[in-house]
Amino acid sequence: MLAMNPNEYDGLSDELVDGQGLLLPMPELANLHQVQETMRAASQTTHGRDALVKFVMAPETQYLAKLLPLVELAEHVEDIQALHRLCTIMKTLILLNDTSIIELTVSDHAILGVVGALEYDPDFPSHKANHRHYLADESRFKEVVAIDNPVIKNKIHATYRLQYLKDVVLARILDDPTFTVLNSLIFYNQVDIVNHIQSSKDFIQELFTIFTTTDSDDQRKKDAVHFIQTCCSVAKSIQAQSRAHLFQNFIHGGLLEVVTYALRHHQASVRVAGTDILVALIDHDPVMMRSHIFRSINQKTKPLTDTLIELLLVEVDLGVKAQMADAIKVLLDPHASSTSMDMLGRTNGDFMAKMRGANPNSSAQMESFVDNFYNDGAKRLFQPLKDLEHNQNRKFSRRLRGDQFINHFFVVQTISVQEASLFVHLVEILCFFIRQHNFRSRYYIIAESLHCRVAQLLSCPQKHLKLSMCFAIRKVSNTRC
Repeated sequence: MLAMNPNEYDGLSDELVDGQGLLLPMPELANLHQVQETMRAASQTTHGRDALVKFVMAPETQYLAKLLPLVELAEHVEDIQALHRLCTIMKTLILLNDTSIIELTVSDHAILGVVGALEYDPDFPSHKANHRHYLADESRFKEVVAIDNPVIKNKIHATYRLQYLKDVVLARILDDPTFTVLNSLIFYNQVDIVNHIQSSKDFIQELFTIFTTTDSDDQRKKDAVHFIQTCCSVAKSIQAQSRAHLFQNFIHGGLLEVVTYALRHHQASVRVAGTDILVALIDHDPVMMRSHIFRSINQKTKPLTDTLIELLLVEVDLGVKAQMADAIKVLLDPHASSTSMDMLGRTNGDFMAKMRGANPNSSAQMESFVDNFYNDGAKRLFQPLKDLEHNQNRKFSRRLRGDQFINHFFVVQTISVQEASLFVHLVEILCFFIRQHNFRSRYYIIAESLHCRVAQLLSCPQKHLKLSMCFAIRKVSNTRC
């Protein structure tokens, strides 16, 4: 390109080789084409990108702050071509993959101007996005508990804007380096936010007080559940030690009571949030969750497993039903261990010993936990299967050898979609218990005649349910039964 037109880029190439001295004209609507071409040429080389970043971020130039007012000016004069050029300029600056520029674009004074320019994509000249309206809507930010630290509050807003840029505004043009930079900024902000929350005892106490006081309205409780859900979702990507501290502080504050409240709520969105929190806890450390459930059993209070069983039987949302079934299987898996705790033990042995030291008899506790389940919880869990005995029509096959033998079988009457989904989950749980609990599950199946009820489902009219039963039986037949 330099050989074809040496006069145009000769001075610019010398400056970019040195990595310094890049100059951009003062941004105006009339010279945006020159700004766009200069940025495009500079972004083609490593030295040019460095020089462009230095010039844009220089305190004496404040080039981005001078570009942003041109968005409203171009809209006022209805200069679509200038708006398209401003969009290209903003894309070029963001795709430089410089953290300082990206942090500047999501700051309070710059974000609306940046996304305003990005609304006018030249690749779609007849369409206009509406990013400013979405980000300017302050009703989306619900402060359940006041955060006094202004730095943390700014990080929360910046993280939300970075997520919106990554998932919505720039989703079509993101390359791998820019995607990595955005994810890194989001990750470090989330780490700081979670560390601040888990280190603030007053904040956690005020958060969980919402569920214990009588003057808290239902809307604030729902917002608190969604806030805890977001914290647990963010905690999945942070270090194991910080995640363990966060969950421990939440549990001491009353997280399990919050999960119970959410799972029993009449709104599906709150139940989904409660299920997400529970799954995050179980994925983090199922041994810890079983310890708390075992403590509830010893204290003669209603354990979390009973709540899961009750909701599994009545839940209409198929996704929530599947998560509850998986949660029951993990809680009753004697071989399930905490991956996060094992990783933490390799990095911090003292902390691991402290966490495990409070529960040295986990194996004996698990045995007692499983025994208690088969004595009480299993009867309620598999009651729909047992009720199939009363939902059947007896039909007779042809006679064999005269009148000596008459073979008969049972045909299940028509069942609903919700019942079919429930039976699929119950049979999968039953097959899981056969593989994990050995003699206990087999004795229980024979004593309650559950094998007859499963065989009865093979005659149901729904083909997908029959296939699920066949697949489950095949999985069990591959084990030592």
